[in-house]
Amino acid sequence: MKVGDIVIVSNLGEMKVYKANPRDLEAEAGLKPQNIKLDLINSIDYVESHWRIQDIVTDNAGRFKSDFGKAGANTGEKHELEKKMEEDVIKAIAEDIVKIIEENNPPKYFLALPQNIFKRVWSNVQSLSSKYPEATQKLFRYIEEDLTKTDKNKLPEIFKEKGKHF
Repeated sequence: MKVGDIVIVSNLGEMKVYKANPRDLEAEAGLKPQNIKLDLINSIDYVESHWRIQDIVTDNAGRFKSDFGKAGANTGEKHELEKKMEEDVIKAIAEDIVKIIEENNPPKYFLALPQNIFKRVWSNVQSLSSKYPEATQKLFRYIEEDLTKTDKNKLPEIFKEKGKHF
């Protein structure tokens, strides 16, 4: 990781974006570009992922008669809302990644997402690559792990040890 690189860590609830800035004068002068510190440049909360179905759907269990004629056994239609809400957040994460890369134009970037959503987010990023080609070209290392709560000072070492290349 060198001066100017971007680090993006995200999960379904939040995204944090860090920029590698020089830690000392030698790094600033370009003599030791690996002497960096990560500064938070953006933080995004995905509010939709914190919603609960009962906050959205108004029918309560027991309002409909069951198929067997007993009151209170049928809960109505089964909703695909949870799945749709998750897919909406995944799409939003992908859109935010490509916009961040376009706006900051880093030499390269590092990405950490939980394993259960990584492939779906990356698939969405790739689908946007015709409009934002840098988002796929500039990814240097990735980790399929939730690092949103990790100390930012430990992130460069974690990416160095565990980071994978495409």
